[in-house]
Amino acid sequence: MLFNSLSFLLFFAVYFILHRLFAGTAQRTLIAILGSAFFYAWWNPAFIWVPVLLILIAWAGCRAILAARDAAGKKRAFVVTVVVLLVPLVFFKYTNFIYATVIGFVSPDAPRALMSVPLPLGISFISFTLLAYVVDLYTGKYKGTAGLADLSVYTMFFPHSIAGPILRPCEFLPQVKRWGETRRVPLALGSLLFAIGLLKKLAFADQLAILVDKVYSGTVPVGGFDYLLAIYGFSLQIYCDFSGYSDMAIGLALILGIRFPRNFNAPYTSASVVEFWRRWHITLSRWIRDYIYIPLGGNRGGSMRASRNILITMGVAGLWHGASWTFVAWGLVHAFAIMWSHARGRGMSSSLPAWLRTVATFHFVTLAWILFRSRDMETAARVASGPFVAPWGDLAGAVSDHLFPLALLAVFLVWHRFDTHARMRLLVSRLPAAVVWAITAFALLLAVTVGTGSSSQFIYFEF
Repeated sequence: MLFNSLSFLLFFAVYFILHRLFAGTAQRTLIAILGSAFFYAWWNPAFIWVPVLLILIAWAGCRAILAARDAAGKKRAFVVTVVVLLVPLVFFKYTNFIYATVIGFVSPDAPRALMSVPLPLGISFISFTLLAYVVDLYTGKYKGTAGLADLSVYTMFFPHSIAGPILRPCEFLPQVKRWGETRRVPLALGSLLFAIGLLKKLAFADQLAILVDKVYSGTVPVGGFDYLLAIYGFSLQIYCDFSGYSDMAIGLALILGIRFPRNFNAPYTSASVVEFWRRWHITLSRWIRDYIYIPLGGNRGGSMRASRNILITMGVAGLWHGASWTFVAWGLVHAFAIMWSHARGRGMSSSLPAWLRTVATFHFVTLAWILFRSRDMETAARVASGPFVAPWGDLAGAVSDHLFPLALLAVFLVWHRFDTHARMRLLVSRLPAAVVWAITAFALLLAVTVGTGSSSQFIYFEF
């Protein structure tokens, strides 16, 4: 069930009415669990057992951790829980990848797929969410109990369960426990965020996807200008698609009285790759920092060890996005850029002005997205070389044929630096409520009008 679908709007209308009718914390928690299970099962009822199984594994593991009599017992229960939690993710997402990698060395002519099973929706986000719960409970960062209801609502709450933001128990569950309190809910801000997210998805991401998909598929011949526009187009498409989803998720949660952490903060205005990762998919960035990079040793122990930790961390981040060497390469390319950025900060500082460093960072990120978007290295090589080897032909005609995507790119470049939740909150606080609701209605109308007939699945649903 997509946020940008009529079925979801009907679902949310019923859910919101029930949420407001039953004001008790226990009642709203039960509604959230049952409603979220229905939301997940809408994709494929046969796979509802996947999140249920993962929740039960985490619940049993956390109980074992809390019941252990000594530190050794706690650690043993913790390790077993983490390993077992990762088994479904590895099985569904990486079995074919591991098999293809091994069989490629042993028997190059053998089939590359061992099984044909759909990837359960949101399994990467669900797994990381539960791992955060288990780790925080084990380390004492979360002082709560391992209640089954808490774990279920924390994991399944439908605004974030499929594609994030990746939550921490200490920032979500205390809010759930206050659901029964009489509090002012920021309906205007939540509705505006949802409308802006829908506008990003339908009017920008889905429109740019038409050209991007054609170029990356390689099924029809295209010119050099098409390749160039698709390279820049995907950079904007993935941002508008994923940040649009995050905006809608955060907006929906606000309407229900829950504040999610921000997930994007105008990332293409970054002046370095390090800054980019502080602004892009923020909840994943802090997850890999806190649960992979820092436990590996972080930047302690000298530059060589820090570089090793960065390579491992970003390699895992790349592989988390998809079971393909293109994702691993994408993660490692960013790792080397981060290492260079750190080295530059230790004495090799550039004299370039900030605006030029921002332009350079944007182009690095955009070129790296080619690896992310490509199904294999051959596709990446074709797209990267396309602007240089494909014929350009009639440039004026090519520009004329792509006036709409060019207009979207131009609008985005002007608007992106203002695309932050801080500015949205400021707008809502300073403008009369009637004006805010009028802007929200206009954004919704524009999104539906421009995006008529183009609604598609969010990119990060594949992860």
